Amino acid sequence: MHFAHRAVALPLAGLAILLSGCNEPAAKTAAPVRDMPASLAGELTSQSNVNLNDGSRNQSFELQLQAGTLYRVSSSGALKQPTLLLLSEDNRPVSGPRAEQLYLQPEQDGLYRLAISGSSPSDFGPFRLELNTAELTSEGELQPGADILGHLGSGTKQGGNRYTLQIAEPGLYELLLRSDEFDTVLKLRGAGVNRTDDDGAGGTDSRLLTMLQQGSYQVIAGGIDAADEGIYSLSFKRWEMPEGITLSDGDQLKLNEERSGMLTGHPQSYTLVIEQAGLLQVSMRSDDFDSLLELNGQGINTRDDDSGGDRDALISVAVEPGSYRIKAAQLDGVDGMFTLAAELSEVAMLGDSITAGETRLGRLVTGQPVATQLNIGEAGLYRITLRSSQFDALLGLQGAELEEQDDDSAGGTNAQLELWLDAGDYQLLSGSYGDEGEGSFVLSVSAPL
Repeated sequence: MHFAHRAVALPLAGLAILLSGCNEPAAKTAAPVRDMPASLAGELTSQSNVNLNDGSRNQSFELQLQAGTLYRVSSSGALKQPTLLLLSEDNRPVSGPRAEQLYLQPEQDGLYRLAISGSSPSDFGPFRLELNTAELTSEGELQPGADILGHLGSGTKQGGNRYTLQIAEPGLYELLLRSDEFDTVLKLRGAGVNRTDDDGAGGTDSRLLTMLQQGSYQVIAGGIDAADEGIYSLSFKRWEMPEGITLSDGDQLKLNEERSGMLTGHPQSYTLVIEQAGLLQVSMRSDDFDSLLELNGQGINTRDDDSGGDRDALISVAVEPGSYRIKAAQLDGVDGMFTLAAELSEVAMLGDSITAGETRLGRLVTGQPVATQLNIGEAGLYRITLRSSQFDALLGLQGAELEEQDDDSAGGTNAQLELWLDAGDYQLLSGSYGDEGEGSFVLSVSAPL
């Protein structure tokens, strides 16, 4: 059996043209490589054979391979992202082309040729190829610390290859499924757990990080399409909980305190006690996933995805004394670390006017934008921001022959205008998109920038 590999850098069509520069046999002074592991070294230069379809250079090596044995070829060295291809003795493609790493399992014993080429005509340099045999483990029991290779065949039933886990000690565990040949899907079932991940490890690779209790579980390693096949790696290990991280639900979040947390398949909840009215800002930041933040309590029920910029969440809302519930979650299903913080500021209510350097709380009634006079005493560049966690903000400014409007320049559903204003009086309109929103908002005007 041999594996059909998807082309990465070069199309399978036209391989004869691609390798026409490789038709010359390998150097007669080099005996075929028979013993594994083996190391092959070379260098692509302007004198190397030319691939006629793209002008890149190539070099080849003869290998004596055994049928049914799985071989892994990995490249390293100054030659960047080389393309690897295995050919039969009569110049037929057997495996590849693939970039940097190649798996091969020939159907017959015999002499084969391993070709390495640059990814473009300008790619030259020394390289090293490491050849090793490998074993396939496409079923069975996985132990913590396992790091195996498997093969997903076109005839695999029920969505993928199946493995079992026997967890004796509860803890935080990670499963990681990677493949260069298909888009992976990883599933974990058992003991109340039912989780699936497609690309949590980045690209087309999969990752699950979750708390597992004592018991028996099933792992399914598969592809996103029923026809997917190829080699994959699957690892299983136990994680030590980072210092200061707890996964207990309902922990208390204190004002002006930054807390680190971890999501492992479920949202993380916190309680927050507010003792005086003011402007509450709750932020959630993560480098691992797209943050999703919710705040509930005292008549407030709001959520935010990206008002904190990029993939971070920020809720800014006027609150009264009482107990609130904060839920930290993610939009993309990826597990990982996050940071949560809450701050409370004493902010006056918005009146008929506002000046530079002030922040005020206001309230919007459906269909009725709030008009506020803006007094500018000094010409300069100003930033005016309208934020709300309860409606899609729409900010307008009129005066001195200006008529400006913004919907979402402050991130998420928040509005912001940054513009040069001469000294004088202007009118600000704090409203909602489509005049359909209602609830509290925060209006702020910066000092001259």
